[in-house]
Amino acid sequence: MVELTIGALLLVLLLYGVFIEPHLMKVRHIELGQQQGVKVAHFTDTHFTWHTTPRRFKKFVRNMESENPDIIIFSGDLFDKVLWAKHQNWDQLILMFSSLTAPLGKFAVLGNHDFDDENSSVFVEEILEKSGFTILKNSSVLTKNLSVSGVDDWREGKPDFELLPTIEAFSVLAIHEPDTVLDMKTLNHFDLVLSGHSHGGQIRLGNWRLRNKGSSCADSGMYQLNDKTKLYVNCGIGLTFLPIRFGVPPEIVYYEL
Repeated sequence: MVELTIGALLLVLLLYGVFIEPHLMKVRHIELGQQQGVKVAHFTDTHFTWHTTPRRFKKFVRNMESENPDIIIFSGDLFDKVLWAKHQNWDQLILMFSSLTAPLGKFAVLGNHDFDDENSSVFVEEILEKSGFTILKNSSVLTKNLSVSGVDDWREGKPDFELLPTIEAFSVLAIHEPDTVLDMKTLNHFDLVLSGHSHGGQIRLGNWRLRNKGSSCADSGMYQLNDKTKLYVNCGIGLTFLPIRFGVPPEIVYYEL
């Protein structure tokens, strides 16, 4: 009887992790009190694949439409396998991404899953650019009174660890792997660093989580790196390795600057 009860409980938890939690949406608002009058929307790690289609992103689109952010930032891993994605039709995804509006711009950096082979990153960049996103590859832009920067992927790209923000009142750095901050020589020039990659562990039970290369220093939530710089690790939207989420529902984060 005990074994049957345990088995039933494990089955319920498995079904929840496969069919329920991956379809949820956690909306988080963070006020940083910088008096910039700017709202930044941040999403990451969509990992679109056969079990995570663009349809799952529709609620995030509706949420961003209701929130009216000034800036939208995507921090990498558009597809789970780019070699697979190249043989699919992504017109629906481009249409949804194109419908996202932000008066101060839409920006993106690439993640490690965007580099299946030497041409994969180009494919991902083309889809994001067709959707109205500006790719920040070791570059900084000035929008209103805000500097927005991005470095290439820490694991698969060619990141510039000496990148500096455009000098302004507040500076944001978009990265994919949180561990990028360990190598950034100019980290103390940035006010807010936005990352993803870890999925918060994707399967998390208390302090135990699945671990991956690139998120050893931080795996979810806000971290104070120095007197000036904060890092936020977004738990992301999609799935990789296993089609399961448990304890870390998909999230989108808004920062009030």
